[in-house]
Amino acid sequence: MEKGKMLLVSLGQGAGNIVDGLLNRNPRYNGLFINSSLFDIKPLKNADMTKNVYLYPGTDGSGRDRSKSKEMIKDNANAIGTLLSKYPLTEVVVVLTTMAGGTGSGAIKTFVQIVKKVLPNSKINVVAILPSLKEDELAFKNTLECWNDINSIMDLINDVKFVDNNKRNTYKEINNEVIESLDLAYNIIGIHAYGTIDNKDSFKINTADGSGLILKLYDGLKDVKTAVDLAIKNSVFVQPDVYDCDYLGINLKIDGYDPYEVTKLFEVYRSTYITYNKKNNIVILGGCETPTESINLIKIALEDKNKRKLSRNKKRSVIIDLDTDSKEKEDELDVLNNNELSNLLEDNYDF
Repeated sequence: MEKGKMLLVSLGQGAGNIVDGLLNRNPRYNGLFINSSLFDIKPLKNADMTKNVYLYPGTDGSGRDRSKSKEMIKDNANAIGTLLSKYPLTEVVVVLTTMAGGTGSGAIKTFVQIVKKVLPNSKINVVAILPSLKEDELAFKNTLECWNDINSIMDLINDVKFVDNNKRNTYKEINNEVIESLDLAYNIIGIHAYGTIDNKDSFKINTADGSGLILKLYDGLKDVKTAVDLAIKNSVFVQPDVYDCDYLGINLKIDGYDPYEVTKLFEVYRSTYITYNKKNNIVILGGCETPTESINLIKIALEDKNKRKLSRNKKRSVIIDLDTDSKEKEDELDVLNNNELSNLLEDNYDF
């Protein structure tokens, strides 16, 4: 894909870190940062308040409130539409958001609708980041609602990738892996005597309707199947339930794995593209079915938290039995009858 005709849009803080990282790797991308908090924008090296940042006026974050976020983007729809109209040559808009928060999670549906209205000929890709199973009840609830929002407008979306936060120990590790993988996918092009992937081929692979998947194969394993299995296990992207796809893109190191052995591992319904390079082993599946296992785990985790909350008996006061001879006398001194209480208040307050 042509980087100058791509627009990477972050909705909220978590997505902003990834877009910032992609712009660090390749300044040819166009980046746009949309947020409700200036504090989220300040640490980003490539966010310029005069050029590529839209900050909802009069706001200071969403407090993880999706309803508040929905109101904010609707109130600012015209301004955001005007901003998007400044990118008329855009072929692909990649929208990134975390699903557990507020600003991005609540805005994703309306934002995609705005993009389709303003840039009707552009493809729309979504990268949505799921929370880990260690998150709290609100994170799970927001994620499920965001999932339904995304799926309700799937006819407006081309490629969608879901990121699994359970696959690494820290957010930084997840972000770095997502940044590297997306950049490799968008740069899958290659020219070789035995196979070429050009910008048009890359465009087809990366914008195929359905769920997308990026796999990085490690060198030196005994065979291709072992390499692919390990890549699937280590991938930070949510895995499809079935590895059938519309397009398969393969860009492998010269004199390494046999790409035709890779093709035997996947059912491809449209086209397979093969090329070679000197640095990386990348396999991209475009147009897979929407994965369901990870979101079902989030739903189960939410139900479990709700059950435990319902069974909770929260104690607010606990009286300790001192078991002393003076207990009765202390009780008599501590307790005021109604008349004594009234007299006490009358002495101190003028009602």
